[in-house]
Amino acid sequence: MQIDKNYIREKIKMKRNSLSNIERKALDDIISQKVLSSREYREARNLFIFVSFGTEVDTHRIIKRALKDGKNVSVPKTISRERGMAAVRIRRFDELKIGAYRILEPENMDSRVKESAIDLCYVPGIAFDRSGGRVGYGGGYYDRFLKLTGSDSKKIALAYSFQILDKVPREEHDILVDGIISD
Repeated sequence: MQIDKNYIREKIKMKRNSLSNIERKALDDIISQKVLSSREYREARNLFIFVSFGTEVDTHRIIKRALKDGKNVSVPKTISRERGMAAVRIRRFDELKIGAYRILEPENMDSRVKESAIDLCYVPGIAFDRSGGRVGYGGGYYDRFLKLTGSDSKKIALAYSFQILDKVPREEHDILVDGIISD
């Protein structure tokens, strides 16, 4: 199982890294438009969204728009490998500083948000399948975090179309996503 996930991680990362900046921007534009026009986004009051890093689907513009739209926006803050991560509310994008794994995150946990209060989670990953399966980065941070969100909290993956496979390997602890928004 682990070998399969690692193989998928390697292949998809190579494909993501091979996109030109022009291709990536065009795909990110499509995904952003779909996110912002979705019913889930419009109806959500408290949203949790990953802060994109490297060649992930760009979430920076979605975060800025959600803040402008008056949404309560929380983003991940890494606590530790053992304790996982927390949702921390931000009020401005420039509150984010380079943190764990060189990813932008809040500096402290002063505005921590209870997981059960989150209406909508935008989830990163390497690969997904149409049944909700997800291959993450291998640390288990999102599986542990998503387990704490309310049962009515929607979990939506953001991915390029080549990240959606027929089937991805699953393990018992894996949390499924409710949908995928892609180009």
